[in-house]
Amino acid sequence: MDVLQAIKDRRSIRRLKSDSVNEEDLNMVLEAGRWAPSWKNSQCCKFVVVRDYETKEKLAHTAGSGNPAFDASQNGPLTIVICGEKGKAGCEGGKPVTNKGDWYMFDTGLATQNMMLVAHALGLGSVPSDVRDQTCLAHARPGS
Repeated sequence: MDVLQAIKDRRSIRRLKSDSVNEEDLNMVLEAGRWAPSWKNSQCCKFVVVRDYETKEKLAHTAGSGNPAFDASQNGPLTIVICGEKGKAGCEGGKPVTNKGDWYMFDTGLATQNMMLVAHALGLGSVPSDVRDQTCLAHARPGS
């Protein structure tokens, strides 16, 4: 698939099928995130794959039931939470080097776009959302 065409054709899919995502496709999506550029190659992004319904439900509720991605976050086959480690991107010695502060949100956005484009190329639906309280991920491990 042509990259520009993928960018033009990709859409947020808010009603996902419950079909499982095979491991090969999931690994390709995660690989796309790992290859995303980052500030000075700081690699501040960590990915948490959540398949457990209870945890997905908690994640969905942190963004609120009014969030257009609520149903997809809760009922899709899996959720990939993209975490940004503070104090790495846009920082040296843990301190921001610009007046813009920490760049982790910029870097996680780059990873998110890569992952969504690969998901689209594989015929998988995706939708970005936010997590406003990450304590429900306390038991999860990056990459799990």
